[in-house]
Amino acid sequence: MRSILVVEVMGGLGDVILALPAIHALALSHPEATLHVLTLEPWHVLLERDPLVGEVIPLAGRDTAEVRRAVEDALDRIRPDLSITTSRRHGLPGLLEAAGGVAVTNLWRSPPPDQLVDQRYVELLALDGVIDPRYAGQPPRLALDPDELGAGRELLSALVPDGRPAALLVPDSGMAVKRWPPRHWVRLTSRLLAAARAPVLVAEEPERWRELTQAGAVRAPRLALRQLAGLYAAAGEAGGACVGGDTGPVRLATAVGLRAVGLYGPTVAARYGLHPRHGVNLQGLPECPVRQPANFTEQVCWWDAQCPLTEGNGPACMSHISPEEVAAALGIG
Repeated sequence: MRSILVVEVMGGLGDVILALPAIHALALSHPEATLHVLTLEPWHVLLERDPLVGEVIPLAGRDTAEVRRAVEDALDRIRPDLSITTSRRHGLPGLLEAAGGVAVTNLWRSPPPDQLVDQRYVELLALDGVIDPRYAGQPPRLALDPDELGAGRELLSALVPDGRPAALLVPDSGMAVKRWPPRHWVRLTSRLLAAARAPVLVAEEPERWRELTQAGAVRAPRLALRQLAGLYAAAGEAGGACVGGDTGPVRLATAVGLRAVGLYGPTVAARYGLHPRHGVNLQGLPECPVRQPANFTEQVCWWDAQCPLTEGNGPACMSHISPEEVAAALGIG
């Protein structure tokens, strides 16, 4: 192997992080090869300082024509001996298979219901003989440089000057159906304060969650992705933790070593949860009759968060996870 191309255009921050174990396993299995990763902006910055990645190819556009053009250009320029895609959209399997070399174009085949997505990727690459099986099982990890970690420590010290362990609260989600109720966040904030923990609100839309700051949470400033990763890493060093739903920023926290409690309602924690080395997954309402583990986007609640079990008053599966359950997972009882 002289060159390897990984195409990761699933679309989200969390998708890039889920691909990290496979990306690193490929680099470690073929140390003599240059590893190229084509992925979407702005998530490409997560790979820019990774010592195992030779080139990051950012893609701004997301429609099929733009994705195909970018992949075709990369294939023509790199002429990879091995090409891999995590997505089967945009006609990518056909493009990679027609380019010559070895192509792995289906990392979604026959998924078991209880295997994490990132681990499934690596297992299939091992079964296909393109990575060394000894690199399977590793959790996602993001490389930070000393300056980024130093800046994270400074920010953490400013947010929590008394040195209490920080609990970074991540209530936002791109899908309303994945959001934990505000009243639960407020109760958890009170429990954290009573246990001498420092609740820190990390949110793109902090005004939506003003109840948390009114309850005593400190608001973190809006940060670029790698700055946020630095804050997470510093909090992890200081014995902190993170709480949030099935969302990219929570996965980012675990990728830099911050222990997290993941709140899973409409999606299945056994499949989309956090790696057990770095997180605890809480599944709300496991017996939900409308959940479709094989294709959660077809659930009646998915797009508008209108839960048929509560007559539209918020997702029952998310409400089912109690603040007391989260507090116990954080070790504060």
